[in-house]
Amino acid sequence: MPLSADDPRIRILKTGFVLYYHADLSAAREFYLNFGLSIAFERPGVEIFFQGYGTEPYAYVARKADGVSHFGGAAYVVESRSELERAAAIPGASKITTLDAPGGGESVTLKDPAEHLVHLVYGQVEKEANPPHLPKLVVNYENEKPRKGQFQRFEAGPARVHRWGHYGVTYRPGEYQTMYDWYTTNLSLATSDVVHRDDEPITCFFHIDRGLEFTDHHAFFFKPAKPGQALGVAHAAFEVHDYDEQQLGHDFLTSKGYELCWGIGRVCVHVTQTAEDKLNIYSMSLGVKCSTIGLIQASLLW
Repeated sequence: MPLSADDPRIRILKTGFVLYYHADLSAAREFYLNFGLSIAFERPGVEIFFQGYGTEPYAYVARKADGVSHFGGAAYVVESRSELERAAAIPGASKITTLDAPGGGESVTLKDPAEHLVHLVYGQVEKEANPPHLPKLVVNYENEKPRKGQFQRFEAGPARVHRWGHYGVTYRPGEYQTMYDWYTTNLSLATSDVVHRDDEPITCFFHIDRGLEFTDHHAFFFKPAKPGQALGVAHAAFEVHDYDEQQLGHDFLTSKGYELCWGIGRVCVHVTQTAEDKLNIYSMSLGVKCSTIGLIQASLLW
């Protein structure tokens, strides 16, 4: 059952893509190919659209930065063009603009209270999914042995990315409620879990609210910036087939000299009580401060 017709929030369908500006675009290009994305379209020296094997036209946009590398925001796909028209009426919103990108479409850009950009898109032409041959493994347990006489062999290389999954940003001290109110008033995001410190909420995980339809446990979160830390993106995470694919990607990236920041391991204890949500995060070592990129196995539906 979808949201009611009188729900005033902008109706989101799913996550779309993330945008980063890189001081060294050529180094970013090499990293994301090693990471497991492929190039959908490239304007050499200017911007690169990276895709997964899912239906999204692209999952990551890398643009040449004029100066310091920085996060350029994340995009959600909305239900209809009328949602873009409603979004354009939100205070501080951009006008509706045409996307000069694979799949076309239009977008509106919002700015949250911490000045992070939120892009809303509609009208993209999705591509045909091109999944690699990734078997669903049969696993033996201590008292159940369904795999008999069958070997499991894995191919070394990047973890092939399906799509972009979620991201998080930081906020200034004392602005939790301001951030919460902005996101839940303007966008169809609903609380999945809240982390408290001394009985005060500090971190919030949100899922895309589709009424009674199941969606991923979280598409977005925010958390407080550390003392002295500039506001920015916490991380962006991309979906892969399973834990083995994730581990292979980890091995490949470390073999290329990239630094592991966190993982591989279970994160988000609220999620992993009922689902495998494993995350490993890598520093791009590309001059993007407070910016990390991760691989996740499929999250709990909420």
